[in-house]
Amino acid sequence: MNRKFKAFKILLVTALVTVILAACSSNNGNNESNSSNVGNGGSPTNDAGQTAEGSNEAIKDPYDLTLALPIFGAVPADIAEVQAEVNKITQAEINTTVTLLPISIGAWGQQLNLMNSGGEKLDLYFTFGQGYSYAAAQGTIKELDELLAKYGQGIVEAVGEDNMKAAEIDGKIYSVPVTGVYASASGIAMRKDLVEKYNIDITSIKSLQDLDSVFQTIKDNEPNIAPLASGLSSPLEYYRSYDRLLDRYGVLPGYDNGYKIENYYESAEYAELLNMTHKWYKAGYINKDAATTQTNPLDLIKAGKAFSFMMKSEPGTEALTSRQTGTEMVVVNLMPNAYSTTNDLLNGLYSIAQHSENPERAMMMLNLMYTNSKLANLLVWGIEGKHYVKVSDTQIDYPEGVTSSNVGYNMQAWLLGNPLITYVNSSQAPDYWEQVKEFNANAIKSKALGFAFNQDPVKNEITALNNVVEQYRKVLESGTVDPADKLKEFNDKLKAAGLDKVMAEKQKQLDAWVTANQ
Repeated sequence: MNRKFKAFKILLVTALVTVILAACSSNNGNNESNSSNVGNGGSPTNDAGQTAEGSNEAIKDPYDLTLALPIFGAVPADIAEVQAEVNKITQAEINTTVTLLPISIGAWGQQLNLMNSGGEKLDLYFTFGQGYSYAAAQGTIKELDELLAKYGQGIVEAVGEDNMKAAEIDGKIYSVPVTGVYASASGIAMRKDLVEKYNIDITSIKSLQDLDSVFQTIKDNEPNIAPLASGLSSPLEYYRSYDRLLDRYGVLPGYDNGYKIENYYESAEYAELLNMTHKWYKAGYINKDAATTQTNPLDLIKAGKAFSFMMKSEPGTEALTSRQTGTEMVVVNLMPNAYSTTNDLLNGLYSIAQHSENPERAMMMLNLMYTNSKLANLLVWGIEGKHYVKVSDTQIDYPEGVTSSNVGYNMQAWLLGNPLITYVNSSQAPDYWEQVKEFNANAIKSKALGFAFNQDPVKNEITALNNVVEQYRKVLESGTVDPADKLKEFNDKLKAAGLDKVMAEKQKQLDAWVTANQ
């Protein structure tokens, strides 16, 4: 495996952890392409003639477009039927047929690398936020500014002009942000049955330090259950008091710090958190295989092997984690405020492959995904009546006899462009998307919101740093090793790999961004 691909893979895996635990459940409006979207959000749908200058000329020839999607689990059995319905819309709107290309998340990075390097048929694909800057630096994705101006105005309206700026790299946009929750808070999800069984007062939990007695209660009474799950992600993955500025190689403490970046791995706060996590591990609060397991904490809850896990807290997380684990959960915030950073805005994006045979049509397709609620429903939920039924104007459920285990098609809305024009699952609040908008509006904005670090000048150092992080970060943050033995070694290796150079480049770019945006 060459070094570039390994770096890309690491970036994708890091983002995947964030995405899996943070993702919200889907909901779609099911209106025709030239009608208004559902009341919970979204912009009016535009047809091809409304979204493109000279679009009749641009779509006179038919085109078959390939849309690659990451799949978590088995490929939906009915994907061909859904594709056929999608094509009825796209042929009518933009004279385009679409081939949906599902790729297992385990093979996602490698498959995209092969398709891009080999020039295989590919037009549109999902990009995890952590891989965005790297993909732009590698030249595998296309600059989109002119295409957006001609064929993507519905996208700009759906995402918001200010939010679109967060996707700029050196003043240019290479991918389009997925809409949804644009802020995050630190929280912990706990099994409700055990909270109630042992009379745990969740109102008394205000910080990490308040969890010791909770974990001890579970350990004393449920010896076969880990009080805190650590798996594919570590307990500290979502406990942040800083803007990570894409990759954590130089962060903005307190989301401000006078725009001065620092090495968080060398901070007193990080050392204290590692000491606390190590104490938890030694006390038996964290599963013993935390450093090596690739199991998602959600799955540890589902299997009855854990009581809680750290997560991003946002609207709907209790309902979401309850569905994902098959167990009723309660969520408690561990910090008083939610914050919005560029990373939150760029949790996931859509890119046009640099070698796309028809980038204009790819942008038209992307515009439909962000504006056409009937298309959004198909891509997320499948076919009405077969894969879902409406239970209210904004909510859906499974048809009679259909469950999550046997439904022939179901995707996650955060993978498909503009969730704000989708229905919500019946277990979510009917006004879920209004809650999301309020959550976004009330979040405290990082001083560096909108700054996107361009890794290209230090991409070799980033590759070396990723290798060091892969070796040390999980074992440290899972509590498995004593930080007194490994933290200094970790920082020494980071510096040897070029951390100071990366931080200097990041500070230089941030300073220039501040000057340009004052």
